[in-house]
Amino acid sequence: MDISLDTAKAIYRRAIDARATDAEGSAWWAAVATEVAAVIGAENTATAATVIAWWHHDWSQVGDTAKAAASRIRRAARTLKVV
Repeated sequence: MDISLDTAKAIYRRAIDARATDAEGSAWWAAVATEVAAVIGAENTATAATVIAWWHHDWSQVGDTAKAAASRIRRAARTLKVV
């Protein structure tokens, strides 16, 4: 799935971290955009969760899961009419 960088940023900010800014850097945002697109394009939420499980692992410390994050990303994409 192809999405613009601005769309990826909007989805990430809505679903994961509203405080993420462009100061994160272009390489970081490019990686996020690639993974957001993969999550959106995944066959189902469980598969989508495997895409982000590696970086979302740290968030388990605050009671979040990769599956919950994947679900939020996919919901944000629908809300923003990406899919």
